[in-house]
Amino acid sequence: MSVSETGSASVEKPNPIRETIIYILMAAVAITTVGPFLIMLSVSLTQNIRFITFPVELIPSPITLENFQTLFARTDALRWLFNSVYVAVISTVGGVITSSMAGFAFARGDFWGKNVIFALFLGILIMPDTALIVPQFVVLSQLGLVNTYTALIGPWFASIFGTFLLRQAYLSIPRDYDDAATIDGANLWQSWWQVLMPQVVPAMATLAVLRFMGNWNSFFYPMIVTSKSDMRTLTVGLGTVARSGGDAGLDMAGAVLGFLPTLLVFVLMQRYIIRGISLSGVKG
Repeated sequence: MSVSETGSASVEKPNPIRETIIYILMAAVAITTVGPFLIMLSVSLTQNIRFITFPVELIPSPITLENFQTLFARTDALRWLFNSVYVAVISTVGGVITSSMAGFAFARGDFWGKNVIFALFLGILIMPDTALIVPQFVVLSQLGLVNTYTALIGPWFASIFGTFLLRQAYLSIPRDYDDAATIDGANLWQSWWQVLMPQVVPAMATLAVLRFMGNWNSFFYPMIVTSKSDMRTLTVGLGTVARSGGDAGLDMAGAVLGFLPTLLVFVLMQRYIIRGISLSGVKG
C-alpha cells in the first residue's frame, strides 16, 4: 500500500505475471508431492503387475484388491500391523505424559542442578540415534528383553525433544496461574494436572503427532531388536518382503498399508501442529 501526495492511500494492483508464476510453482510442488502417492495407490490396485512401467495408469482397469489379499495371505502383515499400532500408540502416550511431567519440572521446579541437568539433556539430544543403538542392544540383550514389546517401547517411553518442547510451552504460561492455584489450595500435582497441563494441550498434540509418525516409520531400531517374524513391526516386515523378491503390486500394497495410518493421524491432528509450535515459542 502506498500513500500519495494528497495523503490518500492507494491499493497496489495485482501483478498477473507474478501470480501466474506463483500458481505454476504451487502446482508443480503439489504434483511432485502428491504424484508418488497416487502412483503407489494405483499400482497397489492393479492386477498382475510385477514391474512398474511408465507412464503409470492412474486409474487401473479393473481395480482390484488382489495385491492386498496376497499380502495378508503370504505374510504376517496383520501381526506386523498390530505390532506397529501397539508400539506406536503406547510409545506416543507414554512419551507425551513423561515429557509433560519433565517439562513441567524444568519449567516450574526449583531444585539443585536444574539448569545443568537440562543442559546435559540438550547435549544428548544432538547425538544421532544410531550412536545409541549398540549400547541399547547390549543392555536389552543382557536383560533378556530382545524380541519383546518392552524392547520396542522402553527406550522411546521418554523424549528429550518432547521435554524441551513442553518446557518451552510451560514457560510461556504466566506465573499468575501458579499463584492463583496455590491460593486456592492446590498442591504441586494439582497445579500441573488441573491448571497448567490443559493450557499446553496443543503442544502435547503436536508432540503426539511427531512421536507417532516417528515410531511408526522407525525401521533400523526395530530391525535390530527383533529377529522373530511375529515380533516385527510393519516397516521391518515389509522390508523382508521386498528383499525376498516381492512384485511391484505386493510392494505397493504394503506401502499403502504403512502409509494410511500416518496420513489419518496427520489429517486429524494437523490443526494442532502450527498452533502448538507457535504456543511453545522459544522463551527461555
